[in-house]
Amino acid sequence: MRYILLIALTLIFSQLMGNSIFSFDGMPQEYNGNDVYGLGMGETGSGDLFRINPNFTNPSVATTTDKVLFSTGVSLGWMWYKDTYNNKYRDDGIYFPYFSIAVPLKNHRIGFNFNSIYSGNLENEKETIWTSDLGDTLNYVETNKLSSNVYRADAIYAYKNPYVNFGIAVNYYIGHRIRYWKLDFDEYTMTDTKYEIEKTFENPGVTIGLSKKMENFSLGATYSTYAKLEGDEIYKYGHAPYADTLDLNLTDDFLFEVPTRISGGLTWKFIDKYKASFDVYYAMWEDTESYDKNSLKIGFGLAYDPLSGYGGWLERIPVRIGGYYRELPFEKNQEKITEQALTFGLSIPLKSPNKKIDLAVKYMTRGDVDKHGLSDESLMFSFGITGFDIFRKRPKKIEHRDIPKEDRR
Repeated sequence: MRYILLIALTLIFSQLMGNSIFSFDGMPQEYNGNDVYGLGMGETGSGDLFRINPNFTNPSVATTTDKVLFSTGVSLGWMWYKDTYNNKYRDDGIYFPYFSIAVPLKNHRIGFNFNSIYSGNLENEKETIWTSDLGDTLNYVETNKLSSNVYRADAIYAYKNPYVNFGIAVNYYIGHRIRYWKLDFDEYTMTDTKYEIEKTFENPGVTIGLSKKMENFSLGATYSTYAKLEGDEIYKYGHAPYADTLDLNLTDDFLFEVPTRISGGLTWKFIDKYKASFDVYYAMWEDTESYDKNSLKIGFGLAYDPLSGYGGWLERIPVRIGGYYRELPFEKNQEKITEQALTFGLSIPLKSPNKKIDLAVKYMTRGDVDKHGLSDESLMFSFGITGFDIFRKRPKKIEHRDIPKEDRR
């Protein structure tokens, strides 16, 4: 049963997505590999070695686990869009931010991680009445859809030692961008028009990570290489002069570029039960043809992290708060787009040692109507589970016993 569950979770990840009104300008959603614990702490934790940490964006952090680790989560909530004409729309969204496994072998760790790193999805529909100079009118519905995602699968190796933890991940990027457009006329004399442009791309990359714990401080640093993603571009038409759908399969040199990225994380543990984390992410988009602005993200978080199993029920509940600031790698109306968020999180310990359910809430704003003509708001709720030794069978509690025979005289 457990193997069926793992396969099902892997298949579910094909539905990873993030929605934004800025999606037609680029992929505004970015995910940096945080588990739900880190999502509630300002999306930090890439250098946190004071807990069992499944944030494998820094592959060396896999050394924090001493048992087989399994961790995954789900995020769902609402997004509100607004434009300069005061048009408003609410959208619903659900996505699976990460899926990770780590297996310890003495001082070595072997792991796997899968998550979405960039995304931008949007669908809108508008009814229009067009009047010609002769007074004729046309009624039609215009539909625009966009689905764009880049996923990353990591095969991870990490080595734990007293000097500095080292980790390396072989990344494999898989992405697509599907653009759909349709005009649906009320008049039967008019021909409905539609087309779809589908781009699919893939290629490998490499990520190297280091981490170190020093009494009350822990540090982490990560470097991810540039990757040129190659693939196919398919045009599908459903209107005259073609009687049906025509597929033109065109191969390009590249369809998307993942930039060189560097990041660093610092965690400070103080007053025994409290922690503070600070993370910085920097992506060099100016060296690519995908976007023309380097992007920066800064996150900060505080946590109350009591020792498991001690104190009253309320004293055992870990609580976190935080926030972040991020600059997007593209502009709108020649103005820089920024993103700000506030986060909150807590954990619910389970009966089994080191197993827990993490909860996180994030309120985010992106863009400014006055500057960009568009803006995003979202309220997302995340649920994560972390467990250990998922492949180990439950030990038998019953042993064979010899039944004593009756003593006959």
